[in-house]
Amino acid sequence: EPLNKEHLIIQSLYPNPKYILYHSIFDERSPFKNKENFVHILKELNFKVEFFAISQVDNKFIKNLNHGMGLSTKLFFKKHLLQILKEPLQDKICKKEVSYKCDELVYTFKEENHQIILNITN
Repeated sequence: EPLNKEHLIIQSLYPNPKYILYHSIFDERSPFKNKENFVHILKELNFKVEFFAISQVDNKFIKNLNHGMGLSTKLFFKKHLLQILKEPLQDKICKKEVSYKCDELVYTFKEENHQIILNITN
């Protein structure tokens, strides 16, 4: 639940939490105003936030202006993962990788030899 402020407060205690969000200003399923409110809450909690209000289609990254915008997850990570991994680390013992749990699987992305490597585990 994205607007669960108690959960966001817990997340904000982790080092360097960051959100990168894209949202169509024409999204009828999830109103743009709701996403603006969410971004405001994130900033109040000192998250690093990059918010892109989308009003045009480029037919590569943004394919339409409906909910989800036809945005490719693969292109999203290609565009932003290296940027995230290059940011200075507060804790120098951290690995340069990002993991996401979805259902029973863990997706781990890392950069090696200028390529993005995906490892999927249970």
